[in-house]
Amino acid sequence: MSILRAETGNSRSVGIGMTSISGIKGLKASLSVVMAATLLVTSPGILGTAVAENGDADERPETSLKIGSMWPIDSLNPLLGANSNSFLFYGFLYDTLFAPDMELNKSNLLATDARKVSLDDPEMIAEGLPYGSVWEYDITRNAKWHNGEPVTIQDVVWNINVRCDNFKEMWSPQPYMFTTERAEAVDEDTVRVYFFDRETGEPAPSAIGDWCWIHLLPKQLLEDMGPTYLSFEWNGVFEGNDPPIVGTGPFMATPTILEDWKNGNEMTLVRNPDYFWNAERGMEVQFDKVIFKFYDDATAMRLALMSGDIDIAEFPTETFKAIEDGVESGDIKNIDTYSGTKIQQVWTQLAFNMIEDGPNPSRLDPAIRQALAMATNKSYIVANFYNGYAEPATTSIAPINKWHYEPTPEERLDFDLDAANQLLEDSGYLYPSSSAEYRVCTADSRAVKEGWVDEGTELDYWMLVRREFPEEKLVASYLQDMWELVGVKTHYDVVDETYLATICYGFTFDTLMWYWAGCIDPNYQLYCQSKYAWGGWTDNKYANPDYDENFSLQAHTIDPEERKVYVDNCQRIHYRDVANLEFVYLNQTYAWRTDTFTGWGDWAEEPGLSLENFWTGNELFFRLEPLGDDTSTFDAQSAAVVVGVLVAVIAAIAVLMLKKRKRGDRSSRIGE
Repeated sequence: MSILRAETGNSRSVGIGMTSISGIKGLKASLSVVMAATLLVTSPGILGTAVAENGDADERPETSLKIGSMWPIDSLNPLLGANSNSFLFYGFLYDTLFAPDMELNKSNLLATDARKVSLDDPEMIAEGLPYGSVWEYDITRNAKWHNGEPVTIQDVVWNINVRCDNFKEMWSPQPYMFTTERAEAVDEDTVRVYFFDRETGEPAPSAIGDWCWIHLLPKQLLEDMGPTYLSFEWNGVFEGNDPPIVGTGPFMATPTILEDWKNGNEMTLVRNPDYFWNAERGMEVQFDKVIFKFYDDATAMRLALMSGDIDIAEFPTETFKAIEDGVESGDIKNIDTYSGTKIQQVWTQLAFNMIEDGPNPSRLDPAIRQALAMATNKSYIVANFYNGYAEPATTSIAPINKWHYEPTPEERLDFDLDAANQLLEDSGYLYPSSSAEYRVCTADSRAVKEGWVDEGTELDYWMLVRREFPEEKLVASYLQDMWELVGVKTHYDVVDETYLATICYGFTFDTLMWYWAGCIDPNYQLYCQSKYAWGGWTDNKYANPDYDENFSLQAHTIDPEERKVYVDNCQRIHYRDVANLEFVYLNQTYAWRTDTFTGWGDWAEEPGLSLENFWTGNELFFRLEPLGDDTSTFDAQSAAVVVGVLVAVIAAIAVLMLKKRKRGDRSSRIGE
């Protein structure tokens, strides 16, 4: 994804350690511990007594939703963090003006209404403003900041204007602020927002007037800070403040949140008792805490799910398949799974550096990139490296989104090695001899004519691959083999994602394997591929005048059918340019316990219930109802398994120790 993100914090993994046992006395003690643990875990009477001694038996036991993750939260600052797990975290703490409903349609959140100002409005008449260039938002009066202060219309005005006035410095909200000029308060309940053409400065309609998607931040605590500090230096915490993070969301930060984040510990949020949905929708969160738990590997996280140490997690495809198979066979109890298309529209890609830099700029010839696309079997990648939990990708907006464009048969760059070889041949990239393995740039090639490389330069490209995603290394190895069949050489390095980002934003690479995610409105994704994103969101500096023109047109077209034409044009142009070679649209691969919470819902029927919905306002957290308390992290079945394993291990040790003791006694007697 984009903008440099240093993923900090040490992840935790789960393991079982055993100290050495010396003598039968130690063995008996260990067996006693196991027996006591068995009684504690499996005896509801003993467990109930412990609970009764530590609190009022009539009070509702404290309950927590425990979310497992292998992906750290990259920043506590919502203006700086960028990965999906970070935005899930922000969604608990902050609200936005608008959010998707459970069918992924645009809906209201802090804004209770959004409307275009009528052309017969006195200001519209006096200023000659075009329809759709001014919108009004009504703001709820029921929302409060976590420090108890009410949310006011001036908070909304400041949040919009600070982002508009500092568009370049505040890179994170750029896609949503691209057409926004300013905001003004109308009265205590209403804000008027003005939109314009950022290149001409003239008033212009905005297609996303009802999707001003920004996290509302506390004006009273931030208004004296500069935009650069807010965007790049602020750690997201108000030290000494209670609570240390101040948002309006359904959960609040604990006092140790910054320390926990720095140390890579589990991170805990507590329920906001004053959340405005109770007054407006009659909905309340039914559990007390959300706990994020982090793991180094999928096996440890799977064990945590089986034992009840976490309630839900998204797993890599290989681990997920094992869980799903176990659930379907009946071998795994009290677990449910879901593997539908990611509603964030995540696709993995090979990004090509689109400026004249890096090891081999011959990649700037679209004929080379198109040939490489035709030498890539995406269906094979889906089946063999993603275990079928994906689908072959085409354009930059996934089919789950109504704005997706699917290339026509004439436009498609389907897998065809013969066509790829022919395209390279016709474009002047030839084998220098009959025994040569790789093609070179000849005087007839565009790469030489444009002065990008010298004649005789071999088609040899450097690729970066993320260490955190093992399947991507397999894809890279596959591409190395396939592209060799069309005379193109590639060598790859597997690196940490933070290092990959450093190289990426230095634009000194040939290609790199990364990902993108989308939004329910196409403007975000299209913006990130335009020249307008060069100051922030772009990861390869792609630009095409036709693309940029169509992007600008869709941004200012409020009629959905007319806008769709321009959105399709952007996708068509981008697909044929192959600035990004999209491999697959990924599935979400979640598994959760059914014996700790009920109310998970049907994510196929209501996709907005998925944890993928990080756009705030997810009803899942208001529908979930705890089925028990948090006094034990193990269910009886898991406890029996664990205890059985421990007993077996200790018994085996006992046998070995007894044998050793007998040998020792015999040796002593011989020595005598």
